[in-house]
Amino acid sequence: MWGKRRTEAASGLAQAAPSTVPSRALTSADDLRRRAGWESLSDGERDALRSAFAPFPASASVTDLAASVSADAAVQDWVAGLVAPTFQAESAQVIRAWLDDTTPHAHLFVGGASGQGRTSLVASLARQAMAQRPAPHDYIYVPEPSALDQAYLLALPRGTGKDFAAAIDQTLRQITSGWDGDDDDDSDGSSGSAASAAPPSKAQLVALAFSGLETPAFTSASAYVGKLRAAFDALAAAQADLPVGYDDLATWLVRASTDPTAAGASGQQGAPVIIGTLIRDKLEDLLTRANGGILILPAADLLAVDGAWLNLSAALSSRRLIVKNTWPALPLTARVALVGGGGVYNALASASSEFTRLFRYEAWLNSSIAWNPSGEAAYAAMADGAARYHGLPAFDPSGVARLIEEGARRGDGLNRGYLTSDLLLLRDLAAEAGSVARARGASATSGADMATALQRRRASQGANARRVREAILSGQANTPTAGAAVGQINGLGVYEFHPSEGNFAVPTRISATVSPGRDERLLDIEREAEQADADHVRGALTIEGYLAYRYGQTRPLNLTARIRFEQEHGTTGGDSASGAILFAVLSALAQVPIRYSYAVTGAVGQYGEMQPIGSVNTKIEGFWELCRQRRAQGEQVDGGYGVLIPAVNARDLMLRDEVAEAIASEGWFRVWLINTVDDALAILTGVPAADIHTRVEQRLQRLHELGTQRGG
Repeated sequence: MWGKRRTEAASGLAQAAPSTVPSRALTSADDLRRRAGWESLSDGERDALRSAFAPFPASASVTDLAASVSADAAVQDWVAGLVAPTFQAESAQVIRAWLDDTTPHAHLFVGGASGQGRTSLVASLARQAMAQRPAPHDYIYVPEPSALDQAYLLALPRGTGKDFAAAIDQTLRQITSGWDGDDDDDSDGSSGSAASAAPPSKAQLVALAFSGLETPAFTSASAYVGKLRAAFDALAAAQADLPVGYDDLATWLVRASTDPTAAGASGQQGAPVIIGTLIRDKLEDLLTRANGGILILPAADLLAVDGAWLNLSAALSSRRLIVKNTWPALPLTARVALVGGGGVYNALASASSEFTRLFRYEAWLNSSIAWNPSGEAAYAAMADGAARYHGLPAFDPSGVARLIEEGARRGDGLNRGYLTSDLLLLRDLAAEAGSVARARGASATSGADMATALQRRRASQGANARRVREAILSGQANTPTAGAAVGQINGLGVYEFHPSEGNFAVPTRISATVSPGRDERLLDIEREAEQADADHVRGALTIEGYLAYRYGQTRPLNLTARIRFEQEHGTTGGDSASGAILFAVLSALAQVPIRYSYAVTGAVGQYGEMQPIGSVNTKIEGFWELCRQRRAQGEQVDGGYGVLIPAVNARDLMLRDEVAEAIASEGWFRVWLINTVDDALAILTGVPAADIHTRVEQRLQRLHELGTQRGG
């Protein structure tokens, strides 16, 4: 009986609608979603657009360890070739400016979300810049000639340190192992069997040992070698014991690694670019390998590893690195690029004032890019790269188009004008669609394959949505979609999950009651219970402002309105429910019922304008799905179902194909665009907005009289 009475009430309202409700429903699929232009281009046009992007590197398929490092660098360069000109042009410009800056204390923070190509972008641009810089010195710690038990820091031309370190190590081993073999032999080294059998003198030992160091290959170290030999020659002439043993002599090479198997090494010429992580590597090792070049680190490592930030900030501030106590400090000219998100940045900036002083350059990556031919071409290149990397069928134009359209659905709210810059998501979507194509033995990945992959994603993540809708459909949750009631309305709340395919929306039943009060007060039960967030509270305060503007110019508003979110299902709505709350309050004041078959989303301004909100596609699709299932159960609603959204949100509509096509072709569900409160009132009630305002004025006058009497 309840459902029947509600349906009859809705029928009565619908009879008044044709003459009073403006025809503002979107009826075209093209109004409800945008199609990519990639399919409509000619092969020549697509090729011309694609020519801006390099093909995916063939070296990325190698498997041996040494080659995989260069393959990783090649993939990073390919990703940067996509990101720099299209996805993150502004950030690339900041990174290049930082690389051109030679200020030693200027370091870089590259911010944004994971999967946007942050590390690839900075690493590739850094390699390009560092390849033009001179190779830094090789540093080696060797014995101090005047005090052999102390260390001396020797700088050598890049590439000579390793051989010199091996040679001096051999020299010191030879001297220390043979020093005690002869104490007083003054032989001049003349030939003869007796002389050849005798161990060399200390002077001979020194001469033999240093022969490996006194060569043209080590000319740059000749001054140091001469001083060190003179020290040993003096000890030999005095027939003195060595003051130190081999283990006490400093022979330690410090240089940027060119070993292709070393973590983070690129093996490039010029200054080094090292990509490291403090979870695996020691900070000191990374800084020494990157000295003279660039070190790229995850910013989160500085919070995860005890003392990491203090050690890094100390090294960067002093431009010195203590390798070992009592040894000379290593001059540090490495510059650091940290990669991380906003939360990590805020934590580091809050922890130390040194952070913003040292990391003066910031490049924040965009979460979306403009939807234009260049952006579509970048998506095509991304799809091609994913197919090549995973060995999957190449994408045909329809497959690329569907990937672009899904990228728009993820485009940070502005769905008809922007595409997501989440490269990791795009790669995964492309790989899943390619796997569908391969499973059916296709030679190309089509739009149908992409649709299948997306449907699988939604199905695998849809358990929560199914459970909530089952509760509504079974009557466990009292959320009607037929009939009408005074002071009650269906708002729309969103469940948010990871991954985003798990997001869904369901109606949020909002009710309002009114009574006399001594002064205007909108009593929000959630706010009184301290359960409302800041957006919700701001929305409630805005409604109070509208009531004061629209009805409180000639007399005080002696009104108490009580707002309740019923059957909220634990969703989030923020101030996007403020429009629905206001309509429920006006319905309660005017005693005019509101249709349950229409749901409302939209923020309201104090002057009655409807303002844009987020997640508009999720909200429409959620209510459409519930109403579709109610219809399948036999529910009939005169006038149909629909969602009212702010007119400005028309720019964001990017509904799933099946939803857009159903709305356009079947006619039982509508998407209404509303600019003002008055637009919505007429659609929701079937009564002209002017009549509703008159009834509200009359009711407020009566409440004012009652409130005045009580006050007296």
